Amino acid sequence: MNGSNIQQQHPLEKKVRKAKVTIDGVLTDLVLTAYSNSVFIIATQNGKCGTLVTAEMDDNKSLNEGVASKDATYSTKTLIGKRENPYISLLARNLVAKIGLTGKSLLLGINIKDLNVASTKDLIKAIETLKVW
Repeated sequence: MNGSNIQQQHPLEKKVRKAKVTIDGVLTDLVLTAYSNSVFIIATQNGKCGTLVTAEMDDNKSLNEGVASKDATYSTKTLIGKRENPYISLLARNLVAKIGLTGKSLLLGINIKDLNVASTKDLIKAIETLKVW
């Protein structure tokens, strides 16, 4: 060593933020964890992970100086859990549109009793305030 104090970030080092918010009158736990290549978000009203969804930008070439082009496309895939609620994919798609600007993918664990338009908007706002990406 040459006495330098430069420290490199370990590839498995993570950044975590937690919060309790009220969504549709129900106390909701949020946990956001950023890894080097992805962001893991859990939003739960009963302490369980619920439905797991992945989302990513289809083509990183759609990025131009940290801004997605108008024709950027995103993919979501339900790994396990409820597939019939369209708001889960909507939530994942909206979140990865923000996270994808960093080149990271999203893993979302969602267990919200009544996920609807209003609760989806509230979740997006709450998650954006905890931004870890």
